Amino acid sequence: MSGSMKIPIALSPISCADLVSFILQHHEAPTTLISCSPREAFLAELQASIQPAALQNASESVSASQDDDLVSTSLHPFLLPTIHLIARSRSINLVFVPTLPHLRAYLATYAMSLTSTKHTSTAIRAGSQIPILGIWGLARLHRSTAEHSAQGLSRTVAAIVDAASLANQQLVLAEPSRVSDIDHYGDAEASDETPAMSEDAWKEHVPLLSGSVRFGGEDRHWAGKTVEVGHVIAKWCRFVKLDDEAMGA
Repeated sequence: MSGSMKIPIALSPISCADLVSFILQHHEAPTTLISCSPREAFLAELQASIQPAALQNASESVSASQDDDLVSTSLHPFLLPTIHLIARSRSINLVFVPTLPHLRAYLATYAMSLTSTKHTSTAIRAGSQIPILGIWGLARLHRSTAEHSAQGLSRTVAAIVDAASLANQQLVLAEPSRVSDIDHYGDAEASDETPAMSEDAWKEHVPLLSGSVRFGGEDRHWAGKTVEVGHVIAKWCRFVKLDDEAMGA
């Protein structure tokens, strides 16, 4: 990876486990991962993204051999409490913001809450470690609010970009690669009023202005012009994939 550290990036939709792996691989203190959900929902999502593959691999290993070492190596890395994993994970500040007001309030004083020294690195290179501000589920957080719009998203992303810049951190936005079983995290009001979520949150269409209304029956549409969430995010961030060689280019 190479390029300016100041360019915010948005990852193509990935699993929760993949985002955590990415941050563990590239971060250094001070790094913060903000989950736009309650703690229980985030942990459930993380578990769901590692458990199926882990169970399948373990089952195949047991069938082939009863060797405990073979079973251990088949498990997901997060299920193996190595010294390296524990040491790397302890340097990440994990924050949970269940609502949009919580997120914006946290961002308002975020930079001032950090006591780290300024970093002089201006480039992201393969294998390097950098301070990161990661945001998980930002677009999803807006869906059950009146600010589920280009205007509302822009306002929030502007605050996030400003916070990351003041803290001298690399901003990384990420959304889930599939619809979560706990899409609205227990928001009873959102179950009937919020439309079904696209499997790619960046391709979902939103109205231009906050407070727009929807019309129609079960297959409702926004009144007036709409724009893809990804187009809004692209005004602030560059979209990349995990296997991109030059994330900052």
